[in-house]
Formats: sequence, C-alpha cells, structure tokens
Amino acid sequence: MSPVQTRTRPLPIESGIWVVVFGELSVFTLFFSVFLYYRALSPELFQASSATLSQGLGALNTIILLTSSWFVASAVSALQQVSGRERALRYFVCAFMCGAVFVLVKIFEYGSALGDGVNVLTDEFFMFYFMLTGIHLMHLLVGMILLGATALHLRGALATGSTTSDTLVGFSSCFWHMLDIVWIVLFPLLYLLQ
Repeated sequence: MSPVQTRTRPLPIESGIWVVVFGELSVFTLFFSVFLYYRALSPELFQASSATLSQGLGALNTIILLTSSWFVASAVSALQQVSGRERALRYFVCAFMCGAVFVLVKIFEYGSALGDGVNVLTDEFFMFYFMLTGIHLMHLLVGMILLGATALHLRGALATGSTTSDTLVGFSSCFWHMLDIVWIVLFPLLYLLQ
C-alpha cells in the first residue's frame, strides 16, 4: 500500500480574504457590544425574553454549523492530497447541505416566534435577536453560494482534469469558518446568557 501523496505547498490564502473576514468580524463585534450595552440597561427584560427562545433549536444549529465547519476543514485537507478532489467535493456538498438544514431550522424558529406574536417590535431583546440572527442568516446564504460555487468548480475540475482554484477554495472556507465563529458567540449571547 503506497503512502498518500500530498501537495508540496499548503493552500494559499489571499490577503484580501483576511481583510473581508476581519472586517466582518469587526462589524459583528460592534453589534455584540451594542447588544451587551442595551442588555446592561434592561437585564430583566433581556433575560425574560431570552428565556422564551428554544435553547434546543439554538444548540441544534450550533451542532449543525460545527459539523459543517468540520466538513469544510476536511475538504481543504483532502485537497492537500493529490487524489483527494473527489472527497473534497463530497465534503463541500455535505457542508452546503448542513447550511441548508441550518436555514430550515432558523425559518422554523422565526415562524414559531412570529406565530406567537413575537416580532422585531416586541421589545429591545427581540429587535436585537431578529437583527443579529437575520444578518448572520444573510451572511450564511452568501456562504452557501460560495460553498456551492466551490463544489461546482471542483466538479468541473474533476470532469476536465483542470487545476483547482485555490483562491475560491480558500475564500469560501475562511468565510464559512467566520460564520461559525460568529454563531458560537451569538448562541450564548442570545440563548444562554442569564
């Protein structure tokens, strides 16, 4: 059995990717800071409103995003092997599917809240809840487009035998991991903070 052949160089990450990722993280950090400021002004209101959220659905979405990030990391690792492009394609498709499940869970959660008469005008907590999770959801949809484009690119590269775009793989992977980091902060802030 021959050892797995690996690439001689790591997957390059363009500096522009880091500008986008750190810019997005900076904006979310500002949002989190404003949320915490308003929470400090009305802790009872924020705690009571937070208690109405489903921690189970929030935890489920956390597990889904962590799993999707594992798939993305596995895809990047597979691309380091000369014969790993088919595996990488499967991993990117699985990450995309995890993103789709996250969206479905979030739609169900929004629908449940709206059905109970809870909306962005209910109180300050729910204004932040819908704003923060909505902005994250929009970013997640962009991330899914990037994952889908990466999967299609890999499928095309496999079909034609052409090389893989390291820039596309690097950007979609870093962007997706950034979304995971943001959710890991959002989940305790919105669902768990007492």
